[in-house]
Amino acid sequence: MRDEYLAYAAGELLEAGTDTTSVTMQTLILQLLGHPDVLRKAREEVDREVGPHRMPTFDDEPKLPYVVACIKESLRVRPSLPLGLPHTPDVDDTWNGYHIPRGAVVIGNVWAIHMDEARYPEPTKFNPDRFMTEGQPMRWGSGPDSKDRDHYAFGWGRRFCPGSAVAEASMFIALARIIWGLDLKPPIDPTTGKVLIPDMTDETMFNDGFAVGPRACSVGFRARSDGHEALIRGAFEDAQAGFEVMGLARDEEV
Repeated sequence: MRDEYLAYAAGELLEAGTDTTSVTMQTLILQLLGHPDVLRKAREEVDREVGPHRMPTFDDEPKLPYVVACIKESLRVRPSLPLGLPHTPDVDDTWNGYHIPRGAVVIGNVWAIHMDEARYPEPTKFNPDRFMTEGQPMRWGSGPDSKDRDHYAFGWGRRFCPGSAVAEASMFIALARIIWGLDLKPPIDPTTGKVLIPDMTDETMFNDGFAVGPRACSVGFRARSDGHEALIRGAFEDAQAGFEVMGLARDEEV
């Protein structure tokens, strides 16, 4: 394979997961706003293991099991692809006594699986602790063996999402750094001035489409301290320097 095709294939892993990772992070931010006890517990873990003098890195993941559990629970309770990806068999098949004709559309209902009360007690409740075992999270949901995973947001079988490891790493570093460095401010009703806490069990909160995420909602972010802000701005400048090396335009500083 030519080098340029290899580059395209590698880039596709990032591009294909852009929307799904984005809507998952949006959902997770709103979940944390609606569950301050969960945010508090995650922040205590990050502060204890990372401290205020540096930003979290990928190497911190084993020390931040509750942060991982928060991501996994968001993927479970609000999968970005609730009906997964449709499949069609190439030949007639039979499964558990069911005849599946060639060309039939087969849908894996991820939402229904994730709402199974036998496996997930109180399934509509956002509870990251369900993924904790003796202080550690169950392993990531990566792997095609459907019996060896704790959620199915990435599908299963041969068509299992090939970019799952990239998505997991991206969500971990994003969430860990948000929790570490930023306070979250819920939206304010412009008429009454009251704080609006999103009801994540309300289906009207979410859009319709292939990748399902929350509707537009204004959330404020503020650095937790001057020290946190200085480190965030330093990381921003480092990223811009990398963009310049690649010939890309600088982002506007906020």
